[in-house]
Amino acid sequence: MTSDYLKQLLLPVTDLLTDNMAYLTELDSATGDGDHGVSIGKISEMIRKTMNGLTGEENVAEVLDDLSWELMNVNGGSAGPLWGSFFEGLAEGAAMDADDDQGQLKNMLIKAQESFYAVSKAEVGQKTMMDAIVPATRILQESEASVEILAEEMAAAAVAGADDTVNMIAKFGRAKTLKERSIGHKDPGAVSFSLFYQGIAFGLRK
Repeated sequence: MTSDYLKQLLLPVTDLLTDNMAYLTELDSATGDGDHGVSIGKISEMIRKTMNGLTGEENVAEVLDDLSWELMNVNGGSAGPLWGSFFEGLAEGAAMDADDDQGQLKNMLIKAQESFYAVSKAEVGQKTMMDAIVPATRILQESEASVEILAEEMAAAAVAGADDTVNMIAKFGRAKTLKERSIGHKDPGAVSFSLFYQGIAFGLRK
């Protein structure tokens, strides 16, 4: 995978994240500190800056590893460390042997979930980012098809997972103090990661 290809994949992600900052802030205002949109804006800008600085000659695994450390230091609650761990997994997957770009991307996305879980420890159904990440990754794990073929299905699974959080009781973060009162609100973290998978799908359509 070239760094140009990585740029093609991740710039649409940054567009979606930036465009939805206000929406994410609105969601977080209902159950959290109301700063998730701002944090995601910082994360989006950091990813965009890195992608726009690429020449096409860089090692993708190294680019993602460096970016993961930058994301981990983003100020704004747990979003930075969690997104940083996800990108650390992307870097680990990028360094694995693969037959082609699609195989490499598949490795990246699967390792990203593993790395994220190592930090988060959250399970599906607990109203967290994992409610979008796990359903999307499961699509990859259960099929031999390429990511390009599965991308739209992954994005749809992530969106459905994020939508399902409206019926869940929060188990993590500030929202967990609300207990049953957290029902009726989508988890902003799950929504932000559903945007990630939608962006990847858009990038693969180019």
